Amino acid sequence: MNVQKIKQEITQMKTSLAFLEERLKEIQQNCDHHFAGDQYYEKCLKCNMVNVLYY
Repeated sequence: MNVQKIKQEITQMKTSLAFLEERLKEIQQNCDHHFAGDQYYEKCLKCNMVNVLYY
């Protein structure tokens, strides 16, 4: 592989990652959360969203 192809592939992956991160955020905002966890954090069983309860 040459440098130009690698840079092009990195750019495509960054674009794909940004899309997936936005989609995940959208799914987690619209989820009917069912949390389970302990005194430090809770995690939604449906969308894997984490709420930190203790710092």
